[in-house]
Amino acid sequence: MADSASKRKQGPGSSDGSALKKRKEGTAGRWKTPAQKAKQASWAEMGKTLEVGDEGIWVTYARGMKGKAVREFKALCDEYGEKLYGIKPPVDETEPKSGDEDEDIEASIQKELEAMKAPKQPQARGIFSPVSVTIECVFFMKTMRPVDPCQLVLEICRDAQKCESPKDRKCKYINRLTPVVDTEKASEKGVQRVARKVLASFFSLNEEEKEKEGEEEKPEEGSDGAEEVKETAQAAAVPEAETRQAETGAPFTYAIRHTMRNHSILESQAVIKMVAGMIKPEHKVNLKNPNKVILVEIFQMFCGISVVDAKEWEELKRYNINVLYGMAGEQKSGGGGKAVKPDSED
Repeated sequence: MADSASKRKQGPGSSDGSALKKRKEGTAGRWKTPAQKAKQASWAEMGKTLEVGDEGIWVTYARGMKGKAVREFKALCDEYGEKLYGIKPPVDETEPKSGDEDEDIEASIQKELEAMKAPKQPQARGIFSPVSVTIECVFFMKTMRPVDPCQLVLEICRDAQKCESPKDRKCKYINRLTPVVDTEKASEKGVQRVARKVLASFFSLNEEEKEKEGEEEKPEEGSDGAEEVKETAQAAAVPEAETRQAETGAPFTYAIRHTMRNHSILESQAVIKMVAGMIKPEHKVNLKNPNKVILVEIFQMFCGISVVDAKEWEELKRYNINVLYGMAGEQKSGGGGKAVKPDSED
């Protein structure tokens, strides 16, 4: 009887009567420790998280090749950053300097120990910062001024189109590139704010929308603030879009292309109507042959927008460099082959 009683007291897989302790799980994001908050803040400073106002490029890549895709695209951005903007690539401090090869093993070990004891300095944010997201086959490459994401993507795709041999391709795992020139929260007001900032350089926007947005911050008449608002309104009476149209002739036609990832608050049609409703009727919608394409990228709670030339966007296979490199193989074989099919969920 004593043996049977002791067996009943023992926990599963235990011989000394002590039950196995249940492993404590996380709190599912309900709260964060000070260390977690500090880590997240450091990521924001280093550019490793998405934030309002970010510029950059959404990148899709071949499935299962995340590490290689991020490394090769980061190297590609560094190359074009120096080529287009004169930005020197960051120096890898882990590489041995000249003369270090002759250093004895004992001295190198001592140097490593001193480096481990030294307090870690916060890493400076680079011009190009890859941001990992919770989506398979997608990451975001954050950029900083003077880099223009649209120009950067355009030059990369143009060079990929000119590539004559598959051996000369600079990327093996990257598929589609989508530039983003500004980012806001993916709410109705956020989409309106970012769309207004980006579209104002290409289209004439409805004055009624501007007045509605300015009602809350409108100062009392007769005050100094009211005079400043009037002067600002007069200065903005002839926007950059109207100046461009005067040079090119007829107002731009446009089409809206959107992508929504891990987002369930705003409906697709609501976003399209919201963006299109800001543009004056003189700009006609043309889905088959537009002058401009408005790219709207919504990921979780962030919305990014850019405007690109529609004709070149289509000629460059909607900025899919994998397809552009595949065309080089077709030309070399006399056009009988097919473009490489991207292995991603783009």
